[in-house]
Amino acid sequence: MSISVKARKMLWGRSASRCSYPECHRQLVEDETETDDPSIVGDEAHIVAEEPDGPRGDSPLTRAERDSYSNLMLLCKVHHKLVDDQPNEYTVKALLKMKQEHLDWVAQNLDIDRVHQRDDEVYAGYVDEWAKLASLDDWDGWTSHLLGSGQPGMSATQRDQLYELQRYLLSRDWPGRYPVLDKSFHNFAAVLNDFRVVFAKYARPRPYWDDYIETEKFYRRGYESDGSANRLSEKYSFHVDLVEDLVLELTRAANEVCRQVRVCLSPSFRLHEGLLLVTTGPDYDLSFTTYRTVYRADEVYRGLRDFMEARASRDLRFGEGVDESYIPSRP
Repeated sequence: MSISVKARKMLWGRSASRCSYPECHRQLVEDETETDDPSIVGDEAHIVAEEPDGPRGDSPLTRAERDSYSNLMLLCKVHHKLVDDQPNEYTVKALLKMKQEHLDWVAQNLDIDRVHQRDDEVYAGYVDEWAKLASLDDWDGWTSHLLGSGQPGMSATQRDQLYELQRYLLSRDWPGRYPVLDKSFHNFAAVLNDFRVVFAKYARPRPYWDDYIETEKFYRRGYESDGSANRLSEKYSFHVDLVEDLVLELTRAANEVCRQVRVCLSPSFRLHEGLLLVTTGPDYDLSFTTYRTVYRADEVYRGLRDFMEARASRDLRFGEGVDESYIPSRP
């Protein structure tokens, strides 16, 4: 677990980026200079320690609760060390009181844009839920089952989670404060929808597996259902390539969302983890290859048919060409 985007946005915004220690109120973000980036001179301090053996760590709080906004406060580095070195003086009760008194001080003495703060918290909540439902922390893991094996598959649990994510994004009331961030989410949702539809076209449960679906090897039928001599092997290869290319596009879209979150909302979002990567294989020599794939310049997803044509110009792709049978007919 880690501190969520929403908890972090609540903490810094509501505390006005200032130390909560009485009479300190030091600004914890020093402005950038002509040659350097801004400097953070404070800490996100835990009231009940992050670990049970830390200061004030003997508590029934779960790990998630320890990283929640209610258990966090902003302190400069001097006062953070002080309260952790003297836990008998600075008890949980004392720190909660200190935090509330600081919030009251901010409300009475500083002009905070509360509408902006509210919008940021709404966005941050959306980002946290998106990251969870998209399984960002296991992106390389769950997408690897869809790439390179010649028979794309995933767990039924992951499939259902992606469906839940699709509905979640569709039902959001976007504040509209960050149009480029909104656009990146809409782009991701469009790719996700087409990926889900294309994958489902030939997805079947794997026999004797309770929680796994995979692309049916329909080329084994030999011929088209109309009895023509057109073999299905080329059609199967096209489908597998299209599924894999949509996984790559979904990865680009997810990386773009992460980038815009850092630009608009939280500069540290997933900086430690880095870009989402994908792995293909095993190849004929049983090797695996890991790739990074991102949008370049003004690349964006403009629908399935356009993508089937445009994928040849992307930084990475498996197939090419257009099959009109994948394009939904309009009434």
